[in-house]
Amino acid sequence: MSTSSTASRAKKPLQLSGLYPATVTPFSEDFSIDQPSLRRHLQQVADTEGVRGIVVNGGIGELLQLSLAEQIQVVEEARKAVTGEQIVVAGLYASNARQAAEQARALKQAGAQALLVLPPFDIRAYRRLLKHEPSVTRYFSELGDAGGLPMIIFQYAPNSGAAYPLEILAALAEIPQVIAIKATSASLEAYQPIWNLLQDRLSILAAVDGPPLVEMLEYGAHGALIGISTIGTPFWVDLVQAAREQDRERVAQVFRDHCAPIMEKVWENHLPTRFVSEIASTKEALVQMGHLPSARVRPPSVGMTEEVRKEIQTGLMQAGLLGHTAAA
Repeated sequence: MSTSSTASRAKKPLQLSGLYPATVTPFSEDFSIDQPSLRRHLQQVADTEGVRGIVVNGGIGELLQLSLAEQIQVVEEARKAVTGEQIVVAGLYASNARQAAEQARALKQAGAQALLVLPPFDIRAYRRLLKHEPSVTRYFSELGDAGGLPMIIFQYAPNSGAAYPLEILAALAEIPQVIAIKATSASLEAYQPIWNLLQDRLSILAAVDGPPLVEMLEYGAHGALIGISTIGTPFWVDLVQAAREQDRERVAQVFRDHCAPIMEKVWENHLPTRFVSEIASTKEALVQMGHLPSARVRPPSVGMTEEVRKEIQTGLMQAGLLGHTAAA
């Protein structure tokens, strides 16, 4: 594969670094968006020192369950929460570029400053197109031209069946509006080629809610974009910063004492065996910490059970986020 390129990270409209937490969308009893809780949640994350931006309407934000009007509502609240130095990244999913462009223009008008673009061909009829470079590059070129926003490529893990081959990621790097990759690689072996080839062309954001995150950050990353970091956000800021500073002792300490219990008990180390949704588990952790009033998720996602609730409680206590007295 040729490695020649005209792309340069330094010349992209945005260079991303540091932590970008992916936030949740709280719901009321009637499953409408709980606006006051959403506002508090976004503000709490944005107010954490070291957070470089907040991501809304991603997978953990229940993008597939939100109407475009609701997505706009969430983006508007996010824009109110961030400081002038932070950015709002909005998730986007559409299987054709025209529909994606319409959504992108609406999200931009609402205040989004970048898009996290989910794989557009992650459906059976089109999935083989993920490996067809002309189809993929045309989609992103048209979206970039029409939407006018910088774009982050959501790279799924290889075992998902919806990951772009490395040569297509390299081709996407040539598109001016493509600025970054959310590398949900699930293993260092899958992550290394992305970093090795594209670190000077795009911002590479490590993105797995399990232990491989540490290996990825230490191997090389400009930052991280992870949903788990809405739980105990300062810990994740510290983890990413320590890795950037190559302070392995601090990385090990922060991970062992704080991050690992959250990964294990809330996210099952990104290797789920239970039917309860990771979204519900993340919301439940925030409920137990007093940040949200409800762990409610929209069907078909599976909501909280008492057994999982107790596991999450244990993890929060182990991570130092919940006192034994408060959790009793």
